[in-house]
Amino acid sequence: MSARPAPRRSSLAGSSPIAPPAAPQPVAEPPTPTAAASEPADPGRQSARAKTKYPPKTSFYQEPEDTDRMRAALLHTLVTEGSRSLSKFINDAVMAEVERLERKYNHGKPFPPVKARELPQGRPMGE
Repeated sequence: MSARPAPRRSSLAGSSPIAPPAAPQPVAEPPTPTAAASEPADPGRQSARAKTKYPPKTSFYQEPEDTDRMRAALLHTLVTEGSRSLSKFINDAVMAEVERLERKYNHGKPFPPVKARELPQGRPMGE
């Protein structure tokens, strides 16, 4: 049997809501990194975000009845349509609509990319 680890000490231990906080202790500055330390070990390596197992999550609002219909459509067509997950089902449906809009309004070419927070935010006008 191994020894039990010591309990961690709270950062609030010894403080009082009535007494003023103690003066902060001076902290030694960390050493400045050298040029060699700031360079990545593998210059061709992409960022950690690009190396995740799953793509970034996207969310949206939907009426509960529409969500039920979407799940039912997926469940009843799993074998015939080939969508193996709700994420794949939604992605395939969205990308089909994106391709339709690109064909209709942009001669079949992709529109210029728009990053998160570049779309208008807040409640649409007139609502």
